[in-house]
Amino acid sequence: MGMPDSGGKSSLRAIGTDVFDGVMSITVGKDFDSGNVHQDWAQQVQVMRPGPFGKVVIDCSACGLLSSTFFAGIMQLHMFYTGQGIPPIVLDRPDPRIVKNLQLLRLHTYFTIIPR
Repeated sequence: MGMPDSGGKSSLRAIGTDVFDGVMSITVGKDFDSGNVHQDWAQQVQVMRPGPFGKVVIDCSACGLLSSTFFAGIMQLHMFYTGQGIPPIVLDRPDPRIVKNLQLLRLHTYFTIIPR
């Protein structure tokens, strides 16, 4: 799939990424849905952090309810990274409304969800 990611921090507008000890952490900022800064966020993560990783964690603790672009992006990341053989992506402390939407869309089973 490409060269292993060497780590380090990176900022993708309203998204921050960090790689440490084989784990990629993606931090979704509270300004994620401000304007159009988030439209291609998952593609940017894939290009900047191609992996492979032992685990991918998306920190949603700073966010409230997010737009459909977030849901499309996490599914895109799910397909990309689990295709490399990693365990399900971890959604860390998402807003309960995000969890409810994932359940309504029947997408919650694709992720490991750590509740707030």
